[in-house]
Amino acid sequence: MPNHRISLAICLLFCSYVFTHAAWSQQLEKTVENINPSPEILRAMIPENQQIIMNGLVEFASQYKSSTNAVQKFFLREKRQKFLTEQLKDLIVSEWIGRIQTLHTTENGKAYLVLELAMAPPENSAENKTVPEFKVTMGTWNNAYTDLDYNTLILPGTPLHTWLANFNEGEWIVFSGNSFSGEEDYLKEASPTESEAMLSPQFILKFEFLDKIDFPESDIQITESPETKKNSETKEIAKSLDLPAAKTKISKVKTTKKPAILFRPELTIRFYQNYRLSNYDWDYQKYIDRWYQLVRYHWSNHPPSDYLAGSNPEGGEIFVLATVGRDGLVSKFQVSSLGEVSDMMREAALEATRLVALPPLPEKFPDDVLKVEFRFAHSRIPHLIKGDIDQMKAVSLLQDNKTVDGKVIVSKMAQKLIKKQLLKQSRDSFHEELRQEFSSHFKPHQRFDPSLELKIEFGISRSGKVVEQKLTLPGKSVKFQLAVMNGLNEARFGSLPKALRSEAPYRVRLRVIP
Repeated sequence: MPNHRISLAICLLFCSYVFTHAAWSQQLEKTVENINPSPEILRAMIPENQQIIMNGLVEFASQYKSSTNAVQKFFLREKRQKFLTEQLKDLIVSEWIGRIQTLHTTENGKAYLVLELAMAPPENSAENKTVPEFKVTMGTWNNAYTDLDYNTLILPGTPLHTWLANFNEGEWIVFSGNSFSGEEDYLKEASPTESEAMLSPQFILKFEFLDKIDFPESDIQITESPETKKNSETKEIAKSLDLPAAKTKISKVKTTKKPAILFRPELTIRFYQNYRLSNYDWDYQKYIDRWYQLVRYHWSNHPPSDYLAGSNPEGGEIFVLATVGRDGLVSKFQVSSLGEVSDMMREAALEATRLVALPPLPEKFPDDVLKVEFRFAHSRIPHLIKGDIDQMKAVSLLQDNKTVDGKVIVSKMAQKLIKKQLLKQSRDSFHEELRQEFSSHFKPHQRFDPSLELKIEFGISRSGKVVEQKLTLPGKSVKFQLAVMNGLNEARFGSLPKALRSEAPYRVRLRVIP
C-alpha cells in the first residue's frame, strides 16, 4: 500500500509539472508575441549611435568567444575600450531604446532599474555573429553601498521615482541618462568577471528620462526616404579592431548609414459617409435625402447616454441595413458595428432609423426591394481615453515641490512628457481634420463592392498645400479609383499645425474603402 501511494504521488507530481510547464509556455509565447516589435520597426526606431555601438559590442563579443588566447582577450578588451571612447565621448545616452529587465526597490524604497538594450537584427542573416549569451544592459546599482559614489538609485519623492510606478518589467521604453567613466571599459561596468564583461556587459547609468514606447505595428507604415536611400553609404566604425600582436584574422565592423525612415500614419476613410444603396440607377436623391435627414434628426436629438457620459471614448461605427418594399414598408432591419460600441449605442441608431415613416418607392424604381445601409459614426473622445488620462495625471505628478516667485518648477522629465503629449494631441487633431476634409468631397453615385480598397500617399506642405500624391495600392475597379481620386483632389487645408511644421512635407497614407 505505501508503495502504491508513493507511485500515485509521483504520477500526480509529474502530471502537474507537465501541465504547469505547458501552461506557462503558452502564456510566455503569447506575452512575447504581443510585446516583441518586428525587426523592421525596431531597426527604424533605434538611434544610429546606439546601433553602431551595439554592432561593435557584438563584434567584440564574437571575437572574444572564439579566441582561446588570454593575451588576445586582453587586447580585445583594450580595443573595445578605445572603440567606446570614440563612440560615446560625452558619456551621455540620449533617447536610446531598451526593455525593462529589472525594476525593484531596496528596503527603504529606493528604486533600481536595469534595461536590456535593443539591437536591430542584421538584415542579412549570414552576417549575424551574435553569441548566444550576448546582451547589453544599462542600469543603476542595486544597493546603497556600491551606489555611494554614483547616486544612481532613484529616491522616493523624486519625479522619476513617481513616474516609475507606471512601468512593468518587460516593457519597451525610450530613455536618456549619464554614464560613468570606468578604468577597463571606458564606461563603468559592473560584471564580476572579464568573460561576463565582454559577452554580457552591465553598464552603470544615472537615468534622467524614460517613457513607454507604443510600437506602431498596425496603423503605421515604415517608408524609407528615397533621397537618403539613394545616398546611403557604408562606413567603418572600428578601424582599430585588428590586433597588432595576434595572428588571428579579425574582420572589421561595417554598418550602413541609417536612412531617414518615416513612420507614416495610415488613416482609413469611407467612400460612403452617410448611406449606401443597393441600386443607384434611379432618381434616388430626394427620396433618400429626406429619409436620411429625418434619421439624423432623431439620432442627434436622442444620442446614446453612455457614449455622452464617456463610457465608450474609443468610439466606433454602427450600420443599420433596412430592406424597403415598393409600398414603403420596411420588412427587415439588420444592425452591425465596428469598434467600441455598446448595446445602447446600437439601439439608438436602430430606433432613429425605425421611427421614420416612408412613402412608396417611385414607380420607376427598377427592383422589388431597396436596401439602404445607414452609417452612424461615433468619434473618439481623446481626453477621456484611459491612456491619455493616466499620462496627463502622471505628468502632473512630476512637478517638483518647489516654486520660484509663485511659479511651479516643472522637472525635466515632465517637460519632455508634456511636449510629447502636446505633439500627440496635435497629430491626432490634424489626422481627424484630414479625415473630415478628404471624405467630405466624395460623391457616391453608384454601388461599389465592399471589398474594394485604395491606398494613396500624400505630402502636405507647411501652407497646407498637397505637394505629393502617389497611388501605392491601385484598386481592382477603375471606376472606384476614379471616383475616389476626383473627390480627394478637391480637398483643401489650412496651414500645418505649428507642432508638425518641422516635418513638412507632412506625409500620410490614406486607405479608402467603400
